[in-house]
Amino acid sequence: MFKNFYIFVFLVLLSGCATQKPPMSSHDPYESYNRAMFNFNMAFNDVIGEPVGKAYKNYVPQPAQTGISNFVINLRMPLNMVNNFLQGNVERGLGDFMRFTINTVFGIGGILDIATPAGLPYEKEDLGQTFYKWGVWTESSFIVMPILGAYTVRELVGAVGDASYNPTYPYVIQTDLEGRTVIFAVDSFNSYVSVLDYVDQLKEMHDPYIFYRESYLQHRTNLIYNGKPPVNPLDDFDFN
Repeated sequence: MFKNFYIFVFLVLLSGCATQKPPMSSHDPYESYNRAMFNFNMAFNDVIGEPVGKAYKNYVPQPAQTGISNFVINLRMPLNMVNNFLQGNVERGLGDFMRFTINTVFGIGGILDIATPAGLPYEKEDLGQTFYKWGVWTESSFIVMPILGAYTVRELVGAVGDASYNPTYPYVIQTDLEGRTVIFAVDSFNSYVSVLDYVDQLKEMHDPYIFYRESYLQHRTNLIYNGKPPVNPLDDFDFN
């Protein structure tokens, strides 16, 4: 539900604002809706998400959890590769191909992650980032989806495009809509469980929604700049 939420601790403290026109809007035109969805998601977390997530973490053996995580990440690699090529990142695209091949062949279908220790880490790319790199959607606003959590509008539209042309399904796993939905649910749940322990820290913030929003926008900016966003001194960062 709170996908990629672990970044809020690090990015708010370590990332500054872009010195050029930022890829995210400084306005929050959907704030009223977003706050309602954020509160709904927090309630869902308390009633359903957290109990199920903690049961999974406590009772499923860690090797199995790691294998599931590695497997779903490996399934993302063909789409990751396509987006890197669309952005003109040929070297990174070839790295994705090598990572996918190594982990699929030698990592038992991706259950074992052999590529990361070999110097081929997973670095997320999606169509939302591709839109920005193409210059066709240079600024986007924050939006919160029920259950799924934070997005930018550009990322959300890109996610629909990614789902429609994802090469994983016709060329790697031939499955129907039901199978794709199951894989998506497992991937989303895996991402949620990996950051579950940080939700209590979020609740302690003065305004959890603002902290969540600003952290996620910094996270997306970090992804767009491939981990090297332009940085201003921390004194210039607006935490309000």
